[in-house]
Amino acid sequence: MRSQERWAWAAFGWMVTSFGWHLWMGVEYRRAMAAGSDEAPVWLFLAYDGLITAMSAAGAVIILATVRPWGGRFPVWMIRVPLWFGAVLLVVRGVPGLVENVTTATGLTPRGLLGRAAELADTGSGAFWTGMTINGYFFVGAVVLVPVAVAFERVVAAGRAGGGRVSGSRPRGPGPTARTYGPGDR
Repeated sequence: MRSQERWAWAAFGWMVTSFGWHLWMGVEYRRAMAAGSDEAPVWLFLAYDGLITAMSAAGAVIILATVRPWGGRFPVWMIRVPLWFGAVLLVVRGVPGLVENVTTATGLTPRGLLGRAAELADTGSGAFWTGMTINGYFFVGAVVLVPVAVAFERVVAAGRAGGGRVSGSRPRGPGPTARTYGPGDR
């Protein structure tokens, strides 16, 4: 198995786990909301959770489309746009959250990364470590999804350099790393 496929399967596993977790949160919303606050109405929580569940399911399909033969049926933009959207979203969500948690846990920023928290963080509380786990999970999502997006771009570039259009990334056709399609093939 090539490195690109390993990253894709790791990202697929991350998306499936996210899908399962958010599906559970939607079904058991009373318990899931009890873990948070009462600030949001139920309909808003369920709408948000439904969106994340749908994005996780779509993300899993998009990731598989980068390494499976059936991915060649989609235009490049239909894979590229959601793939990069998800990668950027996970970087923006995961990296700052985990950095803040780590700097707070180590005592570097006891009032948060920006120093604007009204009170010192209680690093011994379950809520703090739950937040760190969630932020760590988003960080791992970024770590596994960004290489998939980068590898997909490399396959697209290699296919275009070979004179064809590329979709998917399994080795097929005349290119050494990608399926290529001539102008009249689609």
